[in-house]
Amino acid sequence: MKIEEEYCLSQYRDLGKLNDRKNIRLKRHKIYGNICVEKHVNAELSDIYDFVKRNPAPYFPAIYECVRNGDELIVIEEYIEGRNIEEMLRERLFGEEEGVEVILEICRALGILHHAKPQIVHRDLTAENVMISNLGQVKIIDFNIAREVKRGQRRDTQVLGTQGFAAPEQQGHSQTDGRTDIYSAGVLLNYMLLGKLPYQETLRGRLSPVVEKCMKMDPKDRYQTAGELESHLKELYPQYDDGEKSLGKTVKRLVPPGFRSRTPWKMVTAVLGYLLITSLCFSMEVTKEGKVIEGIAMVSEQFFIWLSQMAFVAFVWDYCGCQRYFPVLRQKNRIARIAVYAVLEVLLLFIAVFLCAIKDTLLA
Repeated sequence: MKIEEEYCLSQYRDLGKLNDRKNIRLKRHKIYGNICVEKHVNAELSDIYDFVKRNPAPYFPAIYECVRNGDELIVIEEYIEGRNIEEMLRERLFGEEEGVEVILEICRALGILHHAKPQIVHRDLTAENVMISNLGQVKIIDFNIAREVKRGQRRDTQVLGTQGFAAPEQQGHSQTDGRTDIYSAGVLLNYMLLGKLPYQETLRGRLSPVVEKCMKMDPKDRYQTAGELESHLKELYPQYDDGEKSLGKTVKRLVPPGFRSRTPWKMVTAVLGYLLITSLCFSMEVTKEGKVIEGIAMVSEQFFIWLSQMAFVAFVWDYCGCQRYFPVLRQKNRIARIAVYAVLEVLLLFIAVFLCAIKDTLLA
């Protein structure tokens, strides 16, 4: 290790183990104060981590330092505030559109790795190795068994991968390549939406053919590139077309529940639902001291009740990602989720009544 490399590493203060994992420690930069993660990995991964460091992208943790020390590589990378998909699934399953959004981001990440020269294969695309940051960004982590594709090599030198997510070729049948990660992406999509691996239960509906093609036994029968998988998903879900840049994505997030997928039956159901809520709220009578109030006073009280019900819809359908600020709403158990929603409904109605009381006090 060179003197300048030792100096770079000395700029990080140790904060202890991360989640009791012996080989991963939390660090804080002494000058800038940012929290980082220090990992010790096989030195054979030097080229891969160097590539990620030289080609920063929002889909991977930023790599700050890569220092080779004998047979190991010391990596200091960005600490991501968020949870991995496995942790999120302990609370609730992903919705269809949520799952598609995650896979689309993964496709873009894989596109960067697979277009490297030589091509880089992650080989461990699992629910534990895909994180959703607190800002909603999808991040692929842990390149510890990634490899570079070598021309003329018939099979990998090591049999590695996570059972259930690993493609058949990872068992030593042939050399892994970009299509190996596509196989795992299909498994992950199935897992996010059902909470089960494909051999336990396979996804049905319009995403079923996508998962099936991703997981073909012969790599030649799968999507040949991450871009091909991305294009197919965009055909099925036109709202995720690349034409929507940052402003478009912001507008899409503001689209009310029921209209985000542009699915006709969902939009019709949403319209009927919104009309029903509005009709019930603005047709109800409010009495005070045994008398029915009228005029602006009545409309304002009805409006507060209507607002509480629209807020309920927003929370239940995760409008603008609001549920990530209230983890209690993300119950995986259906009965528990219904109970939480019932409490939420009572709470919102109480808030509406409280606002009405404040309004009456101010106008008195």
